[in-house]
Amino acid sequence: MTLTETVRAQTRQAVAELLAAARMRAGDIFIIGCSSSEVVGQRIGRGSSMEAAQAVWEGAAPLLAESGLYLAAQCCEHLNRAIVVERAALPPWAETVNAVPQPHAGGSFPKYIGGSCAVYQTDELEVPR
Repeated sequence: MTLTETVRAQTRQAVAELLAAARMRAGDIFIIGCSSSEVVGQRIGRGSSMEAAQAVWEGAAPLLAESGLYLAAQCCEHLNRAIVVERAALPPWAETVNAVPQPHAGGSFPKYIGGSCAVYQTDELEVPR
């Protein structure tokens, strides 16, 4: 099994276990904060990987969609730990900012989430904590 396949399978298993234990309802937001560098066995910020980010997304997104949950990504301190989320998931009180997460600056997974949002013709936003 390749690293990508392992990451995808482990992510799917972890999300399935969390969903079984959590009391989430359709419309809730499931936030993943991960370092793609750490996913591939590197030190934070030293091995950013869009492939690892994609594998995490592929492991999580289908299960969350089946449950009617939104997937969001937490950025690192480079973007003040902002949350990238689809506009449809945005709470009415939320303050939005314009930023573009970047690989090698703590944004591989948030960048991938944003890219997938664009593909599915939804808007990505960041919600500061």
